[in-house]
Amino acid sequence: MVIQKVTLISSLLGLLLVTTIVGHFFPPTSILVTPFVITVMTGLIMLTDYELPILIKSLISYSFIGLNDIGIKLFAGGIHDYEGLGWIYMLLLIGLVPCSIILIIGVLRDEKSVAITKLISVFIFVLLIYVHLELFNSVGLRLKVKSR
Repeated sequence: MVIQKVTLISSLLGLLLVTTIVGHFFPPTSILVTPFVITVMTGLIMLTDYELPILIKSLISYSFIGLNDIGIKLFAGGIHDYEGLGWIYMLLLIGLVPCSIILIIGVLRDEKSVAITKLISVFIFVLLIYVHLELFNSVGLRLKVKSR
């Protein structure tokens, strides 16, 4: 059981690393596949039958979504000005819609947790996404400075 959990986490980290590296050498790639990548990661975490509590699953889901967002902002190729930041946020928010649906399905499928734990896990996920968007708003933002 422990080996399966480690395999899941390492495969998700590998997916993050591959999309970031590919996006660095082929600039729009990692930004454009963000909705797909974070949906697959959330689906693998929430819909597998590991013996993890639902609160831990929602925290791990946020962690990988946050790591993907920070990785794209820091390591994706090209200069990230405000227009690029807008594209990154648009595709992140497009990907968060199916992630939220998968999270709610995973929470409803969990039979071991009580209702308050399920409610807290959804609330914590939404709160962490909000805090992430506020704290890491302009990470990797590089503006061109015009010289006279």
